[in-house]
Amino acid sequence: MFPDFLLVGAAKSGTSSLDRYLAEHPQIYIPPKKEAHYFSIPSFPAKFQGRGDEGMNTHTIRQREQYEQLFVPAQKGQVVGESSAFYLYYPGTAERIYHANPNMKIIITLRNPVDRAFSAYMYLLRDNREELSFEAGLEAESERKKQDYEPMWLYKELGLYSSQIKRYFEVFPREQIKIILFEDFTAHTSEIMRDLYTFLAVDPSFTPDTSMRYNESGVPKSRALFTFIAQPNALKELVKPFIPASMRERLGNRAKSLLLEKVQMNPATRRFLTQYYQEDIIRLQELIGRDLQKWLL
Repeated sequence: MFPDFLLVGAAKSGTSSLDRYLAEHPQIYIPPKKEAHYFSIPSFPAKFQGRGDEGMNTHTIRQREQYEQLFVPAQKGQVVGESSAFYLYYPGTAERIYHANPNMKIIITLRNPVDRAFSAYMYLLRDNREELSFEAGLEAESERKKQDYEPMWLYKELGLYSSQIKRYFEVFPREQIKIILFEDFTAHTSEIMRDLYTFLAVDPSFTPDTSMRYNESGVPKSRALFTFIAQPNALKELVKPFIPASMRERLGNRAKSLLLEKVQMNPATRRFLTQYYQEDIIRLQELIGRDLQKWLL
């Protein structure tokens, strides 16, 4: 079976939190494994080459049988979904999704591309993958793309939303696409979730626990402690049988968030990126019919 809806990105725009909030609804099933990227696999290089890109090489789902196995635990009558944050980025993905299920509902989250770029940088820095400054990383982007780094390293390009959205609009009816702005999602989470539940035709009165933000970016205050919490180790394996998986996820996420320190972007870099994205933001707001002037300030 194929899912009924997909959360297709954009990366670092609240997709992890949205995925978990949707999964709380008893009428929705989303597999615990995020980022299967099944529909984008034909666009992948033979191997991603960036530091720490091994997960994209080994944990993505490349066979239809494996992909369908993700949804076997779904109960009869549940609406089934899946989240992969690079579905939005790769050309050809929308067409492959439509071919698999022309009735697929598509959820897209968009964040101010300047903030999204910096969050992606801080995410890779958090996980000890990025070694350059943000400014040097921006300069290195085109060369990294040539060297087949995974899309998360493409700080600028991933934020050029207009062409990415247009591809989905050209394939799917507009009524099957729901676009959420990250700023609305964080400021009015409960309202956004009710709207999404209505979009997915499940009970909109259900109230998820939205008190936790998932997969946040930042600089670890203690690299050793953050690594201990984030990576597998003997002690964690010892206590795993005694703590339910959902509780382990919440505790681990909470602990990691408390260890992260927020860092501000250089104002000159922010001005540069705002100018870089200006034309694309203007095209995007015309395309989706939303006022995005705040992104241009």
